[in-house]
Parts: sequence; C-alpha cells; structure tokens
Amino acid sequence: MMNYRIQLCISVFMAFLFINSISFAQKIDADLYKKYSDYLEKYYQTKRIPSISAGVLKDGIIQWLDAKGQIDLETFTSARTTSLYRIASITKAITAVAVMQLYEKGRISLDVDISTYVPYFPQKKWKVTVRNLLNHTSGIRSYKNEEEFNSKMFYSSTKDAVMTFAKDDLIFEPGTNYNYSSLGYSLLAALIENITKMSFEVYLRKEIFQVANMKATRIDRQRDIIFERAKGYEKSPDRKFINSPLADLSIKVAGGGLISTSEDILLFAKALLEEKLISKSTLEEMTKPVVLKNGKRFNYGFGFSLSDPNDSLKYFGHDGRGTGFTTGLIIEPSSSTASVFFINVRDRNLGNPARDLLLLSKGYNNISITQTVADFLFDKYYSGGIDSVISSFNFIYDNSKDDFNLSDEECAYFGQALVEIRSIVDAIRYLRMLNRKIPNSFPILKALGNAYFRDGNNGFALRYLREAQLIKPDDSQVNRMINVLSRR
Repeated sequence: MMNYRIQLCISVFMAFLFINSISFAQKIDADLYKKYSDYLEKYYQTKRIPSISAGVLKDGIIQWLDAKGQIDLETFTSARTTSLYRIASITKAITAVAVMQLYEKGRISLDVDISTYVPYFPQKKWKVTVRNLLNHTSGIRSYKNEEEFNSKMFYSSTKDAVMTFAKDDLIFEPGTNYNYSSLGYSLLAALIENITKMSFEVYLRKEIFQVANMKATRIDRQRDIIFERAKGYEKSPDRKFINSPLADLSIKVAGGGLISTSEDILLFAKALLEEKLISKSTLEEMTKPVVLKNGKRFNYGFGFSLSDPNDSLKYFGHDGRGTGFTTGLIIEPSSSTASVFFINVRDRNLGNPARDLLLLSKGYNNISITQTVADFLFDKYYSGGIDSVISSFNFIYDNSKDDFNLSDEECAYFGQALVEIRSIVDAIRYLRMLNRKIPNSFPILKALGNAYFRDGNNGFALRYLREAQLIKPDDSQVNRMINVLSRR
C-alpha cells in the first residue's frame, strides 16, 4: 500500500512538471504564434490578394498554421488551414525525392540515358540523363507559349503527356546550359512508372504521402469534384481580380500538378529532415548547386532551388507560379525549420512570405511588406483622374518609399496598364512625369516609347525606344519595334 502511495505521488509530481513544461512552452509559442498571425494579416491586407494559407515547422513540430481571405470570391468561401491549393512547382521537389528513393535502392543510375528507363522516349543527338532532368540541364524545351502553359487538353496517361514533346529536338547539348522545364519532369514520372510498375500517383501515395502522413495531397484533376479546393485568380491590367484561365494540369503532373495544404507540405519537410523519405546524404546530394560543363553554377539542385551563396540564410526549397496560384516552400536544415505559403492568385510583387516567416522564427521583427504601387494609383485614378495619380505618386515617391515597391519596373507598369485599358493620353502624361523624375530608366523609356507607338506618334516612339536601346541593346522587343518604325 505504501509503495502504491509513493508511486502515486511520484506520478502526480511528474504530471505536474509535465503540465508546467507544456504551459511554459505554450507561453513562449504564444508570442511567436501572434507574430506569425499578425504578419499574415498585414500581408493579406497590404498585398490585396484573394487568400493566403501558411505555416511554420520547427524541430519536428508544426508551430503555427493560419489562413486569411477567400478561396472562392464568387461564393465568399473563407480560406481555412484545410483548404487545398495548387502547389505548382513545389511538386518538383516531391517528384525528385521519389526519383532519389529509387536511386538509393540501386534501381536506377543518375547518369544513364533516360531512354533506357523510358523506351518510348526516342534517343536524341546527345545523351539525356536522369541527372540532367532533375537539375534542368537536359535541353528539353519549356512551354512553347502561354497557351501551352495553361493547356486545356486532358492527357489520360504520363506517356501521352511525354509524347507532346518527345519528338522535339533538344535546344542544347545536355549539361552545357540551364533551361527550367516542367515538361522534362514528366519523363521522371515515366521513369518511376516503368521501374516500379505502379502509376505515378500510386507510387507517391505509397512511398511519399503515407510515409510522411500527408493525408490531403493529391493530383489536381480539373474534372474531379474536390472539396475545399481553392479557385485561382489573376489581376486585370487595371488591378481587378479576374478568373485565371481554365487549365488541365495533366500535361505536367510531375512538374506542377499536385494540390495540398500547408500542413501536408510541412509534414513533407518534416519527413525529409527526419530521414523518413531519403537519407541525409541523399538530401545533401540533391541540394548541391548545378555546375555546367563550362563551370557556371546555378542555385538549383535536384528538384530544389537553393539560397544564394551571399544570403545570410542557408536553405533549400521551391517556389511556384502556376495558373492562378503563387506558392513557396523553404527548409533550413541548420535550424530544423520549414515554412510554406500558398496564394490563390498569380501576380507580381508578392515577395516571399516563406522567407519572412523563417526570419520571424529567428527573432527578426522588422519585416517589410510593400504595397503594389499600381493598386494604389488605380484607386487614385478612378476617384480623381490622372492629376490625382501624378500628385499622389510624387508624394509617395518623396515621402513613403519604404511602404511601396517603387522599382522602375513597378512604376512603369502603371503606365503600361493605362495603355492596355486605352487611356493612352493619360499614360503618356504619367510616363513623361516618370521620365523626368527617374531619367535613364530602361523600363520607363521602353513603356513611354510603346505608349507613343500606340498613340500613332512614330517620331516620339522612335526617340524613346532608341534611348532605351542604348541602355539595353539586346532587348528583342525594343529592337523589333525600332525595326518596324524605321521602315515606315
């Protein structure tokens, strides 16, 4: 009886210590949790996006998940942490890990011609290796145009998708150049299918998703009914939300065809860091920068983009810009931290929320979130006209530079957008003001030349385009316009 009481007292005491340690941890995490959530709210409001989902993993524990906004603007459906977003090219990291699992097991070699593993892919002038495909040095083309990027064609098999480019010539000798190609990753899916005798989808589910406890991730089939799937958007030239083009991702499942939640992608990062999917040495091999035959280096490994050598942060991950979506994943092995974000709009000036969240996890507090100047100026334009725009721009340029992205490209974009909505006289007034305020700027001179061209004033168009050409002689669009105007 005495022993029982002693054991009971010890158990109660240990439980007390355990509860207090949890409370202490929660107290610490509560401060950081608030910083993450405050950041996300500010980002959502400042960037004027439909919605954002994000999360942070630290030391094997998901510290924070949150979502803001609406995944469907027509039905006012709120974003939740369980909402499914198109993860775009983050898919490549998952595909690359799947390939490297086969490499670890000795089932493939990285330096064998891909036609060895995918017999229906014809041999080319030069050998195309698995390594080349993983690090985008294969010479396989990227999308021909925006129409192919937003392909509406349904391909019922990986083979059908591969055959869309299988007969095309390589654009360079493998290993001599770098050309980012989502289509090339379809060949890696074909490799997985032919080696394992499973479909790409089944292999991912068995060897990646189940192992990492990723319960929501799946192929984004356009025709399927998928609950809580976010709808993708773009912005019109005058910065209004519009539906993104309809796209069937079956042409690029392995390169950008998955949908997932922030939680699932963090669980993928956790499984990587804990060596549940591949070994540490294999991950290190995947995160070495590509080196071309001429010695030139690119910050890309096998399915992972890498931080710049001059960056104070040392991480790997991937970002994505799919039809209607912008995404990002960052993994910092030294601190066992990962961060992720999904946004259901494809747009400029969205920054890198995953990097910002990583900085917050390290104690940084002064994270800058800049407004898109075109959004601000169109508000002024529709309420007060071009005079209000010019006055407002001069004020923020002189007094509020830290609050806006005022790069030359962003400043010029508003003038280009005015041309697109056929307010060409106002565009010229605005761009001439910009040219006086920011002289010798290529984007501004190019936009001004184009505005005069669209206005039918060939003389002024040539003048400004030639000034732009002096700054950037190799710009194909400027050179083409000058050639056209010179013949008139």
